[in-house]
Amino acid sequence: MESLGGSGVRAGGMRLSTDWLLLARTEGVVASGPWLLRLRWAAGVAVLVATALARQVLGVGVPVVPLVVVGGWILLYNAALWMWLRRVEATTGEGSLAMARLTHVELALDWLAMIALIHLTGGVESPLVIFFVLHIIVASLLFERLAAALYAAAAVLLTGGLAWAEAASVLPHRHVEGFLPGEAFADLAYLVGVLGTFTLLGLASFYLASSLVAHARRREEQLATLYLGAQTINSTLELGEVLQRLVEATASAMDVHGVAVGLVDPTGTRIEEAASVGLSEEYLAKGPVLLSHSQAHAEVVLSGEPFIIQSEEDRVHLQYPDAAAAERIRSMLLVPLRGKEHVLGVVRAYSTRVSAFGPDDARFLGAIAAQGAVAIDNALAFGALRKIEQDKSRFVRMVTHELRSPVAGADSIVRALLGGYAGPLEDRQRDFLERLARRLETLRMLINDLLDLAAGRVGMERGEVQRMALPELIRRVLEHLDPVIQEKHQVTELHVEPAGSDFEVEANAESMFRIFLNLVGNAVKYTPEGGAVVVRVESTDHQVQVAVSDTGIGIPATALPQLFTEFFRASNAKAFGPGTGLGLVIVKELVEKMGGHISVESDEGQGTTFTVILPLAGPSDQRQAMRQEALVRGPGG
Repeated sequence: MESLGGSGVRAGGMRLSTDWLLLARTEGVVASGPWLLRLRWAAGVAVLVATALARQVLGVGVPVVPLVVVGGWILLYNAALWMWLRRVEATTGEGSLAMARLTHVELALDWLAMIALIHLTGGVESPLVIFFVLHIIVASLLFERLAAALYAAAAVLLTGGLAWAEAASVLPHRHVEGFLPGEAFADLAYLVGVLGTFTLLGLASFYLASSLVAHARRREEQLATLYLGAQTINSTLELGEVLQRLVEATASAMDVHGVAVGLVDPTGTRIEEAASVGLSEEYLAKGPVLLSHSQAHAEVVLSGEPFIIQSEEDRVHLQYPDAAAAERIRSMLLVPLRGKEHVLGVVRAYSTRVSAFGPDDARFLGAIAAQGAVAIDNALAFGALRKIEQDKSRFVRMVTHELRSPVAGADSIVRALLGGYAGPLEDRQRDFLERLARRLETLRMLINDLLDLAAGRVGMERGEVQRMALPELIRRVLEHLDPVIQEKHQVTELHVEPAGSDFEVEANAESMFRIFLNLVGNAVKYTPEGGAVVVRVESTDHQVQVAVSDTGIGIPATALPQLFTEFFRASNAKAFGPGTGLGLVIVKELVEKMGGHISVESDEGQGTTFTVILPLAGPSDQRQAMRQEALVRGPGG
């Protein structure tokens, strides 16, 4: 099938690397190093032992000294290869190009040793010729088909070249006495028979081994891609991203011309294109697919079964056969995206080859589509929940906005009465009015917090994002709280490390002020008279960290998991005055919208530390990644 990309260059239908050594599949070579070394130790020893047995026990006239030299040479170069392997593993690791290069050198040396053994034991008369088939099978197991084919061809050429050299007296023929009588090595019929049989056996061994290995590797790659694709598809809840990742994972797994996903519209009569890869703009601009005009799509949607276009003649089942012809599409595989209740859409794989898809491809694409359908269902559910949340926030914002005016009016009237504008008050009357004023203040705080919370959740940002120095903003927060700090005789400190740093961030000034006004304000509020509040600002890896610590009442360990829950207040906090339980929720959502993170550490009775981490301003991949993570995670995530 056609590829959508890769590091290699497309040539004659195969992806060729600029370095021929990359023909080795390093995944398969990883385990081959020690295995081939162990096998070669046995082969070297076997040559020496077999030479002694053949001469002394069987009485076969083999040349002892040359064979001992070859056996010793096998053991010697195997020792050198063993040291090379250890160095490769220590420096570049397994699966590297160096490992592939080492394996090629191993087999090249083995080929030379094999042809030397065949020559010394009778040439084409040698029973060792058959061992070349073993080498061909080993090469087919370790390498891609092209590399394995080159090794198979090398075996045939080496054996044929040796036979010719001996027959032409270029090399002396070593007849093994006691094995074959006469001069069979020079008989043409004998040579043709032996070499023909060997060639056919070698080619058959190469074809069977490489076909089985290619099939197994393809299935292994598909399973790995299916697993990774499922992880990728399910890593987001944004429908557009889910669909795009689905087509990219499918294209990578199936190695096809293109992949597209179309979703059935609410009327159930047409399929709207939702995501694609590998297809031209002209093809994508052909328009929506009407189920009444496309038999292929209609059968997939209605029956929930795959549909395969095998040839150009089958394009009559499509609504746009001319567009498919212009795109050079000759085969197409369509599988349904089955949702929980109905078919959500269709996944299509395109090929420029005739009969490119079969039942195995349909089952595999169906498995990917099943994973994608789950992710799409989740994304649709997430989108519906988000819309409900936004509608709820808009409703809360509208209601609380309408409540603000009458509450403010009632508060003004109560304060006027307490100020004596309607005449003197008795003690009992003043007590009731003061209690009412406190309740109205709590209600006013709740309304303001609800408005802020709702505004953030519907995306109604107040003010523009701007660049600001964080230490300066915290100084303004401390100045704003100074009257309360002085009243409670507290000590406040601001430490900036390194001193004088600006630590600029890009944020909404009002939102940023509210974050630290809430955190520092809480520290002041829940710290008894004479206590201390310390703010530390320091940088860490393209981020700025602000820690707000106090010596206050602390937070019970049982309350920490619920601290950022709406309307929750710790039991010991309620005695320190009114509160809504929304301040920290708003702070957390504001921090995360800026791509940051907030955490808390506390010991009851000892104090609390809130730590806010924000991305520094300026071009930073880290900041972009944090902002993207915040968008995917969503509020409160």
